Amino acid sequence: MAAASSPLEAMISESTCPYTLWGETTVFEGRWLRTKQINFRAQDGKEGVWQSSHRPVKQPGIDVDGVDIVAILKRDGKKYFILIKQYRIPMRAWCLEFPAGMIDANESVEQAAIREMKEETGYTPKRVLHRSRGVQGLDPGLTDDSVQFVVVEVDGDAPENQQPKQRLESEEAIEVVLVECDKVLEYVKSVEQTLHVEAMVYTFAMGAGLGALMQ
Repeated sequence: MAAASSPLEAMISESTCPYTLWGETTVFEGRWLRTKQINFRAQDGKEGVWQSSHRPVKQPGIDVDGVDIVAILKRDGKKYFILIKQYRIPMRAWCLEFPAGMIDANESVEQAAIREMKEETGYTPKRVLHRSRGVQGLDPGLTDDSVQFVVVEVDGDAPENQQPKQRLESEEAIEVVLVECDKVLEYVKSVEQTLHVEAMVYTFAMGAGLGALMQ
């Protein structure tokens, strides 16, 4: 069980935690990852040790580590979701994902979303349509790594988006994927045997498909 690492997480944890926690120690400290273990006692008196992973740095005043971007590209009267195909070494596979990244120092969630869009896809958003609030945990049984979602609109007919050029780090391997908005579930199903589809993308696609069925 991870210790709270932001004011919002601390407030929630302190008011509702059903465990007694003590003896938190750091097991490993790296550039991008910190692992910890903490002793806990459940309400029935049973004790155990919970191991967890964490981001080493969280920006002051920001409740989350990163941002995931749902990008809608409008071009020639059609709408597309901008997804990415990224090779992930831990998975030993190409993964279908949302554009995403960490929030830098002195940067808002929205600013991080726009920067990551430019870096990972080459596209420049026209405007931010929506930003989620609170803390969206990525794998809360394992880590306190968290994000907020930002929905952006991209004008595909704008001059700056005619020949988008990625600005990738040397260790990144990312390809841009455009999927028609009304065919996202169909697309995900077509690639699920050849790509590892990120859970958030698969859930999003299922929601879009179910929403269409219920209309």
